[in-house]
Amino acid sequence: MEQQKGTTENVLFQEERLGKIIALLEKEGRLVTKDLVDTLGATPVTLRKDLLLLEKRGLLKRTHGGAVKVKQLYPGLALNEKEKINLEEKMRIVRKAAAFISEGDTIILDAGSTTSLLAKEIKGFKRLVVITNALNIATELSNTSIEVIMVGGSLLKKAATLVGPLADEALRRVSADKLFMGVDGIDFRVGLTTPDINEAKTSRVMMEAAGEVFLLVDSSKFGRRSLGVISDVKHIDKLITTKRFTDEEFRSLLTDKVEVYMV
Repeated sequence: MEQQKGTTENVLFQEERLGKIIALLEKEGRLVTKDLVDTLGATPVTLRKDLLLLEKRGLLKRTHGGAVKVKQLYPGLALNEKEKINLEEKMRIVRKAAAFISEGDTIILDAGSTTSLLAKEIKGFKRLVVITNALNIATELSNTSIEVIMVGGSLLKKAATLVGPLADEALRRVSADKLFMGVDGIDFRVGLTTPDINEAKTSRVMMEAAGEVFLLVDSSKFGRRSLGVISDVKHIDKLITTKRFTDEEFRSLLTDKVEVYMV
């Protein structure tokens, strides 16, 4: 019986296929769609959709008949725009993250679309202290039994977050069991990044204040860089993500002693 065309395309999960496309692009510098048809066993229509998605994630630039690498920094999006992207992936991440939170914990929630979803997920806790610099997270938890400590500072309107020297000083005067953070980009060479250098500094101080650092990132955040470097990857304790790693990437995480949870 002849194999249906769609069966071949289902051999690779979408994110695995996207990972292979990026790996090929890193190696070759440019891609030709018709060559990818043979390499990945997917139709031209499917591959065009893949390239469009990767372009939206800032990982490549489409050309006539293929794609090329991009080297520009990722500028980031407004919080209300971020909240619409990869929502199903983010929900899987926050459900896993919530399982690491216990009654009586003191946690820090950094600003971001995924951590905002985590705030909604934990609203039922009775004995929990949440330290945050995110306006929307503080508002989300204001009518719950959770004790909320709001960190002051300069307002980044685009991200609805408070950062800068005042925020940093306040964070140096507290200590938390766990930090849950997201980033705009994660690059295995450069590290964790965000577009605003003041926000990067504030996130770095949060990491110093927490006993454990949890990074919550969907697959779109990998392979891109922004202006502000927060830290090296090795400073993460637990990584909760939807990305499927290559063997080389996974070995790098093991070397850095990062516990990985793929959901």
